[in-house]
Amino acid sequence: MKISKLEQIILHNSSKVNLNRAKHILNNKELLKFNISKIDNVYNIYGNFKSENKLQTCNTHLKIDFVEEKIIFAKCNCSMFSEINYQNKTYLCEHLISTGLRFVEEVKKKLNNRTTNKDKFRIDKNILNELDFFRCKDSNNLAEKEECGLKYKRKKLEINVSISEVKENNSKCFDVSFFVGTNNMYSITNIKEWAESIINSKEYYIGKGLVYTPKKYYFSKADEELLEYIYEYTLFSDNENNERIIRIPNEILRRFLEKLLKKKIKLNYNYQTYITEVKDENVPLSFTLKQINDNYILTTKKIFPIPLNEKMNVFFFDRKLFIPNKSQIEIYKIFYKHLKESGKITFYNDTTVEELNKIISSLKLISDNLILDISVIEKLRENFKIDFKFKKQADKYICDVSFINDKEIISYCDALKSHNDIISNWNKIRIIESELNKYSFFYRDDTFVFLGNDDDYYDFLKHGKESIQKIGSIKINDNEKYFSFRNGNISEFFLQENEDGKYNFSFNLEGISKEELYNVVDSYKNKKSYIKLNDNTFINLGDASIIDTIRMIESLNIDVSDKKDTYELELGKIYYLNEKLNGDIKKIANSKETISNALEKLNEIDENNSEIPKKFNGRLREYQIKGYNWFENLSYLGLGGILGDEMGLGKTIQTIVFLASKQGKHSLIITPTSLIYNWKEEFNKFAPSLSVGIVHGNKNERKKVLDNIEEYDGLLTTYGTLRNDCLEYENIKFDYCILDEGQNINNPKAETTKIVKNINSKSRFILTGTPIENNLLELWSLFDFIMPGYLYSKEEFSNKFIKKDKENLDDLKILIRPYILRRLKKDVIKELPDKIEKKFLVELSLEQKKLYRSFIKDVQSKLQNPETRGNNMTIFSYLTRLRQICLDPSIIIDDYLGESAKLNVAKDLIIKNIFRHKILLFSQFTTVLKRMEKELKQEKIDYCYIDGSTSSKNRIKFVDEFNTNEQKRVFLISLKAGGTGLNLTSADMVIHFDPWWNPSVEEQATDRAHRIGQKHIVEVIKLIAKDTIEEKIMLLQEDKKILINNIITEELEDINITSALKSEELLDLLLN
Repeated sequence: MKISKLEQIILHNSSKVNLNRAKHILNNKELLKFNISKIDNVYNIYGNFKSENKLQTCNTHLKIDFVEEKIIFAKCNCSMFSEINYQNKTYLCEHLISTGLRFVEEVKKKLNNRTTNKDKFRIDKNILNELDFFRCKDSNNLAEKEECGLKYKRKKLEINVSISEVKENNSKCFDVSFFVGTNNMYSITNIKEWAESIINSKEYYIGKGLVYTPKKYYFSKADEELLEYIYEYTLFSDNENNERIIRIPNEILRRFLEKLLKKKIKLNYNYQTYITEVKDENVPLSFTLKQINDNYILTTKKIFPIPLNEKMNVFFFDRKLFIPNKSQIEIYKIFYKHLKESGKITFYNDTTVEELNKIISSLKLISDNLILDISVIEKLRENFKIDFKFKKQADKYICDVSFINDKEIISYCDALKSHNDIISNWNKIRIIESELNKYSFFYRDDTFVFLGNDDDYYDFLKHGKESIQKIGSIKINDNEKYFSFRNGNISEFFLQENEDGKYNFSFNLEGISKEELYNVVDSYKNKKSYIKLNDNTFINLGDASIIDTIRMIESLNIDVSDKKDTYELELGKIYYLNEKLNGDIKKIANSKETISNALEKLNEIDENNSEIPKKFNGRLREYQIKGYNWFENLSYLGLGGILGDEMGLGKTIQTIVFLASKQGKHSLIITPTSLIYNWKEEFNKFAPSLSVGIVHGNKNERKKVLDNIEEYDGLLTTYGTLRNDCLEYENIKFDYCILDEGQNINNPKAETTKIVKNINSKSRFILTGTPIENNLLELWSLFDFIMPGYLYSKEEFSNKFIKKDKENLDDLKILIRPYILRRLKKDVIKELPDKIEKKFLVELSLEQKKLYRSFIKDVQSKLQNPETRGNNMTIFSYLTRLRQICLDPSIIIDDYLGESAKLNVAKDLIIKNIFRHKILLFSQFTTVLKRMEKELKQEKIDYCYIDGSTSSKNRIKFVDEFNTNEQKRVFLISLKAGGTGLNLTSADMVIHFDPWWNPSVEEQATDRAHRIGQKHIVEVIKLIAKDTIEEKIMLLQEDKKILINNIITEELEDINITSALKSEELLDLLLN
């Protein structure tokens, strides 16, 4: 460092007043003593000055770092320095400035006294030796010593220290004495002189046999620093009475002990003597935290660390002196007082987890030995949240796991390495690894890496994320699409009406191209669980959104295999499309006007009111007017429909009023044989101006009507007659074709069905109270007549709806809703009397029971043969015989002499009720009806009778006779022959002698009485043979009822949609 810089350092911190006084001090020779010592790059400069009061001297100490080029320490015991330095740490009094200026003079002298032939200081030999000593003091290297010109070895002197606790003015302080030597240790009798002599490299007599000289002895670097401190301390302390000790106040004990690190010390404390050493480290504190009765108890070892001073920055513990860091001092002070008093600290049960965490965090800062009770650990773990952070790096999927609370974030990697019981021994560590391994994420290079295949990754996306979320929260930093399934929703679509009255339709799926859409649909059809797209994202083919989209595509009859941009839709599919999209404005924005117009057309089916034609001769109920409008609007749109009103609501009259409005058009009405003349009578009654021809009877009459078809507004024929005349209709075009009891074509394979569907007609309608009798394929067959292709091909329909689940049935309901109009009597005819249904369980007679059990046993034996089990006709014949035994065994056994329990019950019911009620008795077995006829004759009860052999004309005659003649009290009716088309409202009791497989057939029969015109409550009695196959038939009826009601009405529950009688069901009836 240059002299100018040295002067600048001194003058920079000097005021003008103090600088002038310093110069005055030097000029008046008030500087009594002046010493310089050097350790490394730091010069220690000491001065001793006269004081103003002449009674004591002023001692100064300056430290100047020649590398850092600054004053690093300054001290003077004058009053001015003590007063001002407290506020201004850079302040230099006049004595310190004088010390600094004198040092500058000494350096200048040495620089000016150079030799003539070398650029060195010319100084005397003693100073040169001093400089050599300064160089070698801290070296034990012989080569370095020789380099310094020292031709002798020096011995190292040791300094031992003794510290004794003393009391002074109610304050604790410490007396320190020193011992020096090599082997034999000598007590220092004048500490100040000793330190001063060593610092100034002067000879000093220590004791007999030991005289210190710098050439013979040296001290370690640490001891030299200790001597510097001792000398400095003696300059500023007042301890003239005892030169053998220095007294250290407790306030500066720590600073003193910092000079004694690793040195053996003799400590006299509390009347005991210890050989100890000073450790510049925290006290090895230990704590235990337990939970007892909901409180938290903190304890420590019974032996407490002893604070040796009031600042508690020095502790005596385990025979060692500790100088802890500031954190331990300040935190331990908080706990020490309470622990000292009672040995424990209690944190009460209102202590929160956050507060508990704060306590433990503080204890961990001051102790490496904190023992936590398991209950405390569990409590703390509650405050930790587990984070799973997923990310994609290049072609790898990564998961980083962290444990997080309010204070810290611990990575899974650190948790494994940690000695922290809260985390490292937590069973969650193993659970996390096990769970991630389960989904093919394995721990590699301090993180979890996915090492599985596509199936494994699909499993992770489908199940893993949800499972992992039960452990902690999932976060995805970026590339979220790789960590969730792609959305399969339609993002937008375009709809435009074309010239043919149909609609051009195009759509986009979110992020899925037309080419990939084909692969998605194909994978779904092949029952795959997922598909991986070209961008390595996944679609879950079991997800509701993609299933809905695919179902919608299929329901709209779109073939994605051709990968076209635009497809053509019928008007009827627009309603379905709008329902599936729930009117989503964003998606339909580009086609809002088009779809609104289409929906308006469809809404008109129910809402547009047409004027009742004047040629209609009758009055309509409100719901019948709505039915007429429904006919009108569907036909206007070129569509067809199914009028599915419950029996007795006047489907015939609603059809007639519609046809009356179309006079001049040509219609064909196809009816069951039993109803053809009913229709003719209804036409004559309500629309006499319409010319209606009957294509029925002998061939010549039929041909005559068909040859003159232009003369008729409508033709009436039967299903049977149509079969015979099918060729005659090949070239006839009708405006309307209407099927009464349209369930006659519910079997798509039947010849009659095929012939009916070949009729050429612009609009087609079906009348039926039972659109579905056994299974959904029947519904397809009806729609295949009214709107061919609307419900796809038979195979497609079967795959979509019969073999699928509830959601598919929802779609089916949406598709058919605009084209089926079905009302129930209870909803539209408030004045119609109630219908009361009763089941009479009839116990078989003893003879019947024996016969029944014998036959069952024989049948079950035969069914052990696999060939018999597989033959439906054989099984059905067994069932029929069992049912006949339940009714009347004499039907099948000529010599049966026993009773028929059911026959007796039916006869008793008739006899008891005949005077108050007219009674209808239905049976599917004409042999039963003949037997009952015989019983009625014996009882002299007047009756009517209809079965399949009764002609159409006689049917009308017998119906009229029963309704008008009060003597006719009972009507025996074959279920198949008279279950439909008859109006028998004069009867108010219905007896079903035997149950039929299909409940709708029975309900149709009941509705002969419970229909418009009925004025009395109708009592319906079903006779069921107890503990027989008939009870099982009733259960099957319930299944079929659910099927029918839930497809045609709005309810949809878990139903058996394939509930036509199968081999398994038939066998079950017999075997169980």
